[in-house]
Amino acid sequence: MSDRFDPILLSELIASHKQKIADLGVVIRYNESFEELEDKLPIDSKAALTPHFATALNTYTSANAFWLGGFDEDDQLVALSAARLDDLGGQAMSEYLKRYWRRCYPAEDGDLAEASETQPRFWNEVRGRVAYYGDFHLKREGYQGRGLPKVFGPLAMLVGAQKWDADWYYTWVRERDWSMRYPLAYGFSRTYFPGLRWVKPPSSIEPDLAAGVNSRSDVLDWMETLSRPGEQALNK
Repeated sequence: MSDRFDPILLSELIASHKQKIADLGVVIRYNESFEELEDKLPIDSKAALTPHFATALNTYTSANAFWLGGFDEDDQLVALSAARLDDLGGQAMSEYLKRYWRRCYPAEDGDLAEASETQPRFWNEVRGRVAYYGDFHLKREGYQGRGLPKVFGPLAMLVGAQKWDADWYYTWVRERDWSMRYPLAYGFSRTYFPGLRWVKPPSSIEPDLAAGVNSRSDVLDWMETLSRPGEQALNK
């Protein structure tokens, strides 16, 4: 079994997911300008990007970030997923996250959020080129219950795999979404709870986060499963 991405399979999966979304009346667009994205918000209650992607805190290029937008017949944004690539080199993700969260999020006491020195052990394995997925949001009215998340989320994963072929992929998930198996539906094979340990938890988001994680091998196996409808049914 090859450990290389099959470009034909990847292209076919992207095309099939894009068509399934089109069948729901949503047109997919790929974009690398987060300034343009901020001009297109809000989607329902989501009026701004999180600190992970807000342009006031980040400077992204076409090489290290993109977003997928789903647009309705009136050209209004109804679905969103963003991704970025961080090249950690030999540094473990457990160390990177401690520095990252302190820079981006405030704590309840007005200081900056502070992650614990001791993080879950699985982060020690995560190194190299790491893709983060976040700011996932769907318009509820007209789209809830129609299956859009189960094709839109995986499409973002597939596009990131095509663009970067990263060593690892991860996302943050709220506790209630983790318990409903959302990470699995969106293409993440492993879920860890808790995903982070805190000294000073952030004030602007829920601190009880789970982590959805894929290794590169996980993504290869997941793509093969997507191409076999019978196996997909077993994993629902």
